[in-house]
Amino acid sequence: MDRDFSDTRRPAQYYVIHFPVPVKPKEQITLSISYVILSALTPLPASIKQDEKQYLTYSFSAYVSSVYPTVKQKTKLKFPSADVPEYTTTTGLTSSADPERQGSTFTYGPYDTAKVPPGTTYPVTVRYEFTKPILACSLLERDVEVSHWGGNLATEERYWLRNDGAGLSNHFSRVSWATQNFYIQSGQMATSALRELKVPLKPGSVDPYFTDDIGNVSTSRYRPNTVREASLELKPRYPVFGGWKYSFRIGWNNALSSFLRKLQTPADTYVLSVPLLEGPKMPEGIQYERLIFRVILPEGATNIHWETHGGVGVPTLHAEQGLYKTFLDTLGRTELTLSAINVVDEARDVQVLISYEYPFWAAFRKPLSVFGGVLAIFVVAWLVGRVDTSIGKKNKES
Repeated sequence: MDRDFSDTRRPAQYYVIHFPVPVKPKEQITLSISYVILSALTPLPASIKQDEKQYLTYSFSAYVSSVYPTVKQKTKLKFPSADVPEYTTTTGLTSSADPERQGSTFTYGPYDTAKVPPGTTYPVTVRYEFTKPILACSLLERDVEVSHWGGNLATEERYWLRNDGAGLSNHFSRVSWATQNFYIQSGQMATSALRELKVPLKPGSVDPYFTDDIGNVSTSRYRPNTVREASLELKPRYPVFGGWKYSFRIGWNNALSSFLRKLQTPADTYVLSVPLLEGPKMPEGIQYERLIFRVILPEGATNIHWETHGGVGVPTLHAEQGLYKTFLDTLGRTELTLSAINVVDEARDVQVLISYEYPFWAAFRKPLSVFGGVLAIFVVAWLVGRVDTSIGKKNKES
């Protein structure tokens, strides 16, 4: 699929889709297009009390914008509840009431738009209850470090998270929150504040940690599993209400053998398969405005190639290669950095395949450098011990 990037400031963007096989005359084909609209929800009212419901507004067009004449179309909205106090009703588009309501589902159309010029819009706005946090991450730094000597894959993720929901109209009361939290845990009340995050991890994940700007956060729980998906449950130091921010980092280790394999030909070539995105998995989803994904390969790795595989919602990735220097390194480890903007939760199904060459002798670079450094210390100490530091010779007693 090609995209016209000639003017990204236009409200409409155009794509060109290439079919693997040309469509014959009078032949039909079903084309399914999935897309995600980011930053499209606005809380109304913009501020609420600590225990009040949150309402969001969503604006769209009853006519789907298209450059082609469309025979029929309809838009179906599935709300989390039937509490929809305000919505636009269209006139003259259908013979019956529009939209059609069936519980928490609203349907605009179907419309016979064969005579409607392409690009025609009909603005529609709906306001509905959504008493959950609207999570957005301004920056996610994700590091994956490969260690051949230790047979370990170390993962660390650093989050700058915020809640884009309705802010508080009054001051936060911890006493009221303690009472409110009791009803939330019992399922009798909902809240738009972020209370906890659940992070699914690969089977066999070990040594998880959870820290923030202050230090270690003890309000976490890890459920290990060697067969099925493990779970890391995180609770921030404070509830994150609308407009509030919370930055933290998490990390864990995995056996490298579950992600790395060696090819028979060419020799000394390895293929690493790691997810592009992991981290918290919430029912309401998380928007990542910027993602920086670093893969730190062993020192001496060369001939780096990468590609993405599987999944939907693959973002446009920008790749850079460099060196990452840490303890006991000589020249530095090979580093592959992939960066992207506007990443959604669906990207967690995308796998990044990285192939690289790692010669047999390169594995001995670090132990040889350590041995050489220790030997140099002993030689210097021996030479210093041989130096005569006395001021002068003592006179012999007569």
